[in-house]
Amino acid sequence: VCSGETGIGKSTLMDTLFNTKFESEPATHNEPGVRLKARSYELQESNVRLKLTIVDTVGFGDQINKDDSYKPIVEYIDAQFEAYLQEELKIKRSLFNYHDTRIHACLYFIAPTGHSLKSLDLVTMKKLDSALFVLQVNIIPIIAKADTIAKNELHKFKSKIMSELVSNGVQIYQFPTDEETVAEINATMSV
Repeated sequence: VCSGETGIGKSTLMDTLFNTKFESEPATHNEPGVRLKARSYELQESNVRLKLTIVDTVGFGDQINKDDSYKPIVEYIDAQFEAYLQEELKIKRSLFNYHDTRIHACLYFIAPTGHSLKSLDLVTMKKLDSALFVLQVNIIPIIAKADTIAKNELHKFKSKIMSELVSNGVQIYQFPTDEETVAEINATMSV
């Protein structure tokens, strides 16, 4: 899931990250509510084929009343987990042919204000972190357009965001930093 306000750079980052021009419609701020748009792609890099589904949160943060903006996102993620669970519970499972639509990560784009998290961001990440399933989704906060902020301001902003997330009990994905874990993950990925 790519979550963040309209025009914050979600599509640009995805295009850059996967070195592909994904089809996307121009962003407007006219959405009456938040809707999720899933698109699946098959990418090939060297000998590795990747099935990638990008779910965009169209209209997120565009409404005057943003109180329930997180609901469609949480409901969508819950529905994908529920669909997988129902497939698992079948007597005659067909997981080999089953297309797993569970969400593995949420790239959460934060506006580069330099001050602190918006209440919408904090509420949404908190809801994503504490939804129905124990490990709902790996939240990866991204400061959008970080190149527009001076380095010292960016460092302060990152510290402020991390402090706010910790003080509000929001758990984010922790990338492995020790060489042993990184080597183990790389070995698993190359099998």
